[in-house]
Amino acid sequence: MNVALPPEFMPFVDGLVATGSYPTRDDVVRDALAQMRDRQSKFDALKASIDEAVAELDRTGGTPLDFEEIKRKGREKLAAYQRNQDHG
Repeated sequence: MNVALPPEFMPFVDGLVATGSYPTRDDVVRDALAQMRDRQSKFDALKASIDEAVAELDRTGGTPLDFEEIKRKGREKLAAYQRNQDHG
């Protein structure tokens, strides 16, 4: 398959080849497509995870958050971190 790149991409692609980042234009396109495939795969996995979490919330109603407990734990961690910084 032959791919025609828009003219505005050619200086960028040629620059990558000229600097030795890629041996050929084909390699630039191949790597770009591989990165797009990987990004799409990660997006699909994230979306599936979110869909699963939403379905779980729909089934169980979730667990209410105790904001005071969250703040207390955060303050404890901050105090421990600061103590370690003072002694480290």
